[in-house]
Amino acid sequence: MPVADEVRVWRLRARGFAIGGALCLALICLLKIVDPTEFAKNLIGPLVLVFVFLWLSGLYCTHRYWKDFSEDEIRRGGSKKTAREKWHLLHPPPD
Repeated sequence: MPVADEVRVWRLRARGFAIGGALCLALICLLKIVDPTEFAKNLIGPLVLVFVFLWLSGLYCTHRYWKDFSEDEIRRGGSKKTAREKWHLLHPPPD
């Protein structure tokens, strides 16, 4: 698989885990607010574990995305500095 395709795959995975984590967190909050029954309380624990798993997986995928992105930029004749600058253009840090 070409490097550019690997970059896209890791970006897609990172986004997927981010969306899954956001949905899981929303479900946890919704269960805490709307349904205070014992069933909901028993369901929150496993959902928190799923959320933590999704968060850690998302961190790993983001790390691999950055690594492949940086390697691809270096192969195209750039440097670590230009890769970092291009990364911040594509993904600006929060203010």
